[in-house]
Amino acid sequence: MIRSAAIVLALLVIGDAVAAFYALPIPGAALGLAALTLAFALRGGPDPGSEELFDFAAPYFPLFFVPAAVGLIGSIDIISHAWISILGAIAVGTALTLVITGQVFQALMRRVSGRAKA
Repeated sequence: MIRSAAIVLALLVIGDAVAAFYALPIPGAALGLAALTLAFALRGGPDPGSEELFDFAAPYFPLFFVPAAVGLIGSIDIISHAWISILGAIAVGTALTLVITGQVFQALMRRVSGRAKA
């Protein structure tokens, strides 16, 4: 589990460095997560150490919403001027997420049921 935690932290640091070096509008953590996802895809899934790490950390994930909520409260003056745009973005983003998730689920179910018949 320690090795997996070190890999995740290394990907976070590398992602932050790449985002800062290239002045990307994407957070370094997102780049690190994308690299981790790519590594899992290439390996065919996470290794047991990574699964153990994520099982350990999962109950604490809601704590990551606290800084975001504090940021929102700290930016309330900006939000109050752009609330219509924000509300529209939330509505469109939610609708797209539901549609795309449904389509991916249906595609995966067809794929799984096709394998079950074979």
